[in-house]
Amino acid sequence: MISLICFEEELVIPKEEAIKLNLKYQTDSRIGYHENKLKKLISYNIYEEDCIKKDGKYYKDEAAVEKDDSLNNYYLYKKYTGDIEYVTIEQDNHLVDLNLFAPKCKHKFYLKESIASQEPTINNIQTILGTIEEKSTALEFLVDKIKDSTFNSKTSVHVGGGLITTYNDLLLKEDTCTDDLQNDLNNGWRIIAVCIQADQRRPDYVLGRFNPQLKVAEKPNADR
Repeated sequence: MISLICFEEELVIPKEEAIKLNLKYQTDSRIGYHENKLKKLISYNIYEEDCIKKDGKYYKDEAAVEKDDSLNNYYLYKKYTGDIEYVTIEQDNHLVDLNLFAPKCKHKFYLKESIASQEPTINNIQTILGTIEEKSTALEFLVDKIKDSTFNSKTSVHVGGGLITTYNDLLLKEDTCTDDLQNDLNNGWRIIAVCIQADQRRPDYVLGRFNPQLKVAEKPNADR
């Protein structure tokens, strides 16, 4: 979506950030600190460092000292002396691709006008592909996490999920054919583990089910 945006105020931000946001900027502006915030100076603003300080007051020059014509703190700024290159961003009328701009911008802004793109741009496609890649990565991580929690690598046996906590009746099927196993599944049994044996043609199965009529005292062992 192509949008015309305006910021709540004129910005002073690092040049690197302005380039990342693809905003028009000015590099020749005077900037300084006023009320602990970095701002752009206008014509009547002046740096404290360029003034004469006397008795806690700031004067523009010696003539102002003689007249006791001190400067109001409103006009005074402190110079920025850091290594980061700052630039100024005008408050109004910036044309941006909102889909790319909004996730990156940390400054308050509002939409003036917007036009939905009729055809996907290269940037939009890249954004969509990036989102798909993030979702795919998250899905792969979830699958791996589930795999790690439901498979015992030491015994090469799958471990049942949360449903296993409802089973109160167990059955061991040794060297069992699939037809026999299917009959048990039809009767409500569910596979808890498949145990491959080295010396037999078919695997053993541990089955489980919830039996509401089961009396624990009457069945101390699993069925076979």
